[in-house]
Amino acid sequence: MGRIGKVFMAVLAAAAVVFASAGLSSCEKYILPSITLSQDTIFVNKAAQELSLVVNANVGWSVDLASANVTWLDFTPASGDGTATVKVIVEENASGHLRSAIVPVKTSTLERKLHVVQSADDILPEY
Repeated sequence: MGRIGKVFMAVLAAAAVVFASAGLSSCEKYILPSITLSQDTIFVNKAAQELSLVVNANVGWSVDLASANVTWLDFTPASGDGTATVKVIVEENASGHLRSAIVPVKTSTLERKLHVVQSADDILPEY
């Protein structure tokens, strides 16, 4: 490779470094993901009911109902991007037994657990 070719390659390499580092500008800030729940435990009696839960997040999130392995709970919406009020739908407990579930609410890197405890009668469970 001749002298002009070497100079050309050096200029290209320098330009590549400048363009690559442009994406790491000190003006840009990395936002740390965060997620919190308005409450971490919900106690309900045996009746079917709808409750509200606020998911406070600065990134996308989702309710992982599949890993909770329950059919008596539902969430609407079950995912979102940022803060949202979620409707927690609890079916009537006709089993005659107290039941509970731990439902993860996740971002790509964080997880919060919502505990739902439902009594088998009209009295709220105590913990």
